[in-house]
Amino acid sequence: MTAALTAWNLGKSYRRYARPFDSLLEMCLRQRRHTLFHALAGVSFQLDYGETLGIVGDNGAGKSTLLKILSGTIAPSEGTLETHGRVSAILELGAGFHPEFSGLDNLRLGLALMGLSEAEAEARIPEIIEFSELEAFIHQPVKAYSSGMYVRLAFSLVTGVDPDILIVDEALAVGDAHFQKKCMDRMISFRERGKALLFCSHSLYQVRHLCDRVLWLDHGRMRMLGPVETVVDAYQDHVRRQDRRHPAAAVPPSQTPAALPDVKPAWIEDARLLVPAGAGVPVCETGHPLRLMVEAAPGQVSPEDLHVGVVIRRNDGVACFGASTELDGVSLVPQGRGRLGIVYEIPSLPLLSGEYACDLYLLDRTGVHIYDCRPGQLRFRVRQRGKELGLCWMDHRWLPPQS
Repeated sequence: MTAALTAWNLGKSYRRYARPFDSLLEMCLRQRRHTLFHALAGVSFQLDYGETLGIVGDNGAGKSTLLKILSGTIAPSEGTLETHGRVSAILELGAGFHPEFSGLDNLRLGLALMGLSEAEAEARIPEIIEFSELEAFIHQPVKAYSSGMYVRLAFSLVTGVDPDILIVDEALAVGDAHFQKKCMDRMISFRERGKALLFCSHSLYQVRHLCDRVLWLDHGRMRMLGPVETVVDAYQDHVRRQDRRHPAAAVPPSQTPAALPDVKPAWIEDARLLVPAGAGVPVCETGHPLRLMVEAAPGQVSPEDLHVGVVIRRNDGVACFGASTELDGVSLVPQGRGRLGIVYEIPSLPLLSGEYACDLYLLDRTGVHIYDCRPGQLRFRVRQRGKELGLCWMDHRWLPPQS
């Protein structure tokens, strides 16, 4: 089967001048007065239909440059690119929109640039507007749109033409939770219908759940390309090393902004450890059961679409274990009063002595979209009877050497 997209040795270079005047001198004197900056070099990969390829990397790694080349916005300085099928992309916020035109006029212009005839464009516009939920503002100039409205219009446009290859950049991060959920559902639908999807994001959780393979860019070069778990784990190790070398400065309490009300379509109503009540942090024992209960309010979300995730972290930030009802095929149980609940149990806790906390997540049925997140919600201490060292207990035995 023909690949949706094939990139071979792609590169992009830009001229850098010490002074703007040097570019004029170079043109007049025919003497080189610039240095070359290689934003991208030697990038090769193939994207098949029905596959989702993630792109990760630090800021300035060349991700946006690569996406612009793949979408046809800019031409590569070197290498070749082959695409088979209609390509649609959402890159920088509002890219391609004329600020003085209305949302409707920008839709018509965008569809025309994608090669649709006037009749085809008019047939698709009602569905695009409906998905964007911008009916009340579609005749207003887009210069009056908020960043979230820009994203709604742009994503609805690029996906409304039913492309064969969809390229999505981090721009979706500025959308509200409701629209992010709609976008994720549509991207998953595209993948299930055999489309090719290229997804660039700093959200490694979404990359893990949405992508089949991952490309890691570092200073414009390919650092790694492979299965999602292998590449994401390696990139997370890289990020941790960066954090140790350049720790973030603490924000003084007086400069911490006040929390703003967060309106969520669904939320975690209650969570508690099911251990005997006592003063201070609850104490659990190695080898004994650990149980916690999570109760959720569906709000505007169908109860069948809600799942709970739990990640146990040591107090130094090390993630010890994480699981979710979505991964394990378990449904939340109605609790009355419109609430849903579930008890998470580890029959024999393997963790050794230390302080731990649970990060709680309320997820959708795909495991990609997060409705609510409560990091460090439940703190507890573990104590052990023996003197073993490390993070967790491992069954073991000692055997005589073989003669």
